[in-house]
Amino acid sequence: MMTNKYGTKLLAAVGFSLAAGVAQAAMQDVAINGGFETGAFNDGTENASWQVFPNNGVVEITTDNPASGTYAANLIVPTRGVGDPAVDALIKNANLGAGFLTPGAPVTITWDMRGSLEGAGGVIFVELFSELDGGGTSQAEIYTGGPIFPTAGWSPYSWTTTLGPDVDGGVTLQLKASCGPVVGCGVDSYFDNITITTDVAAVPLPAAAWLFGSALMGLVGMSRRRKS
Repeated sequence: MMTNKYGTKLLAAVGFSLAAGVAQAAMQDVAINGGFETGAFNDGTENASWQVFPNNGVVEITTDNPASGTYAANLIVPTRGVGDPAVDALIKNANLGAGFLTPGAPVTITWDMRGSLEGAGGVIFVELFSELDGGGTSQAEIYTGGPIFPTAGWSPYSWTTTLGPDVDGGVTLQLKASCGPVVGCGVDSYFDNITITTDVAAVPLPAAAWLFGSALMGLVGMSRRRKS
């Protein structure tokens, strides 16, 4: 084995570095801040990106009995009085994995949920959108095809489906607490431990890194010729 400065050991190191520079395609959780443990929906940091739409309801991060950790999300529809508008309080983990998802790939969404309903008409919707680059969707789905209803204690949920035929704009998970026009309707719902696991494509190694690796290998070849 060559042990000079530009020998086989260096070639092995270069090969390892190049291999490490190419991320392999794999099933990954693309949810951002799925446990709400930053304590904020979106405080400007990379791991706090939930879009919030109270729509006359209340959407907040709470420390009130989370499923795990310190925080959970709380979506509230205040009890509806006569003449009050319908309310859809919702949050979105939006455009996740844009440019790196595989069309038609399996995707599994898991979450914990608890809550209570008041009167008639209160419901929860969990919705998944396969986003187009620049706006619009190639597919929109609702878990179970309709509303779901919280229990007083935390319950785990799991939903496996497939991404749409075009996911260049990523995938969006929407959680919505809703009340129709029923007087006396109210919703108090909590979400925690959200994951969105799907196939994420490999990230190509930058061309400059390949050139650098090629240059080092050339040095190895020169060393061998000089030694001979």
